[in-house]
Amino acid sequence: MVKPEREECRRFGRWSLAPAITLLGWGLLARAHSERLWPVAVLELLPPQVLLPLPLLGLWRSRRRPGWTALHAAVLGGLLCWPVGWVFGGPVPAVAGPRLRVLTLNTEFASASPGQVAALARREEADAVFLQEALSRDRQFVPYAAALRRAFPGWTLTRHDELVTLTRLPVLETRAVAFPGSPHALLLTRVDAWGQAVTLLNVHLPTTGVLPSASDRARRRTLPERVERRLAARRAFLERLGTLLEEAPGPVLLAGDLNASPRGELAARLRALGLSDAFARAGSGFGFTHAARFGHARIDYVWSRGASTVSARVLPERLSDHRALTAQLSLTK
Repeated sequence: MVKPEREECRRFGRWSLAPAITLLGWGLLARAHSERLWPVAVLELLPPQVLLPLPLLGLWRSRRRPGWTALHAAVLGGLLCWPVGWVFGGPVPAVAGPRLRVLTLNTEFASASPGQVAALARREEADAVFLQEALSRDRQFVPYAAALRRAFPGWTLTRHDELVTLTRLPVLETRAVAFPGSPHALLLTRVDAWGQAVTLLNVHLPTTGVLPSASDRARRRTLPERVERRLAARRAFLERLGTLLEEAPGPVLLAGDLNASPRGELAARLRALGLSDAFARAGSGFGFTHAARFGHARIDYVWSRGASTVSARVLPERLSDHRALTAQLSLTK
């Protein structure tokens, strides 16, 4: 017969391992299937912070058991560093070459005023600014565009629907690149950055559609139908992006609101395409960009190819329901 103390220890051990197993399974599912399987995509919307109470409670309960205390501390650290996304800022190797400074912000249907955005751009010495949801809530653009042009004198404004890219560098080309079978698109702006052609890609990917839109309600789309419809658009983005990367002659910067966590399949596939996440390379902390008032997710990014990240940080100002992300990159010849 098992002694009560030993049985209690076994029960405590099983309970203690549950957060670690849940964390591992969740992470592996998200990394492999969050852009292909609708249940995993829905699960990926759940902030991993909801698991924090488990190892914290375990630490308190195991305070007289050093071995279990170490286990819970390791689970807590793993949770903070992997799914929650803590980045340890370290020294970035010095890289020669011209510096390109960029800023990206979802303006929440023009909630961020052009004057405020311009003030940030001046302070951060930005060479290019990527805006998403740069429309009024009634889908009007002209008044906001006029205000942006006044706030950014001498800059070039390029636009497709809700996407706006502003730059003080000479523009060589601009066009919208539609996703196959989707109304969504990338806004491509190619600029001359100190004698080198650099491709700027601005994007805003759809959410996974857990909450129905007016169109979803009118068509009576079920949850699986809604999620799969949006995942198809996100997969089309990856297809189109892969083609653009093959065709682009020089450095490429992709910036915008991807509505995806850095631990999921989308981020893994971007890395497989040869892109580098600026915040993961040169940021520090969690880097939460949403929501601005109480951050819980990093969904706004600057990704690059052919450029070395020098610094990346999330700005403290609350101009919309997102926070702005700024990055400084060194262009490689």
